[in-house]
Amino acid sequence: MKIVIPERLSRPLKAVLRACLWIFGGGALVGFVFAGCFYMSMKSEMRSTEVVVPDLRGLKQVDASQQVENLGLQLQVVDQRHDPDIASGRILQQEPPGGATVRRGRRLKLVLSLGGKTLTVPDLVGKANRAVQIELRRDGFSPGDVARIAAPGQSTGRILAQVPPAGSPGVPNTRVHRLVSDGPPPARWVMPDLTGRSRRSVERWLDRVGLRYGRARQVSMRNRAPGTIIGQFPLAGHPIEARDVVELTVAR
Repeated sequence: MKIVIPERLSRPLKAVLRACLWIFGGGALVGFVFAGCFYMSMKSEMRSTEVVVPDLRGLKQVDASQQVENLGLQLQVVDQRHDPDIASGRILQQEPPGGATVRRGRRLKLVLSLGGKTLTVPDLVGKANRAVQIELRRDGFSPGDVARIAAPGQSTGRILAQVPPAGSPGVPNTRVHRLVSDGPPPARWVMPDLTGRSRRSVERWLDRVGLRYGRARQVSMRNRAPGTIIGQFPLAGHPIEARDVVELTVAR
């Protein structure tokens, strides 16, 4: 069955519907405008609370505090480290870094420098020089100059003295100089007179005392038995040391 709305009733109904549409459309428009205004105001509010973080590296903590105070930021020291390029008490690192945008009230985390690391020079006296060079590099020092000297009662390569002395404060790569033993001084004698002795007995004596014999010249001499020493160098009475070379002149 088809329902027919009388003409006299349809006009008021249409007016009501038209009014409802206007009301609904107006409400939607108002809501849209309100949402847009709210978004813009919130964005503006957020912008007004944002600041750019300054670069604080190299500043003292008190100076950095004064610089960020007007920006509404706070500082927090979270660590301290040695750094030879940044003086003690100055800011070494920061988080967030300089140039970042943050909200007011943000806490900036800082790492302060303790300056160059202070070392203590180790005691090297009595140690083997070769092993000490590795020890110095491992502890942050640099092996310096080495002077050598013969030392009675000291084995070769042992450290006798050092500069700087043990216990002195130092910084990384401080050079440590050493005086090293070259072993006991060689034994010294006065060269005896070898003339008149047989060549064989003289050579046995040279081997026993640690001397070396060089080239032996043979010279004809009537009043000397063959193989007899008739000349020598060094001459009798001269000082000699172990491993010195003795040259002989032998009768032929």
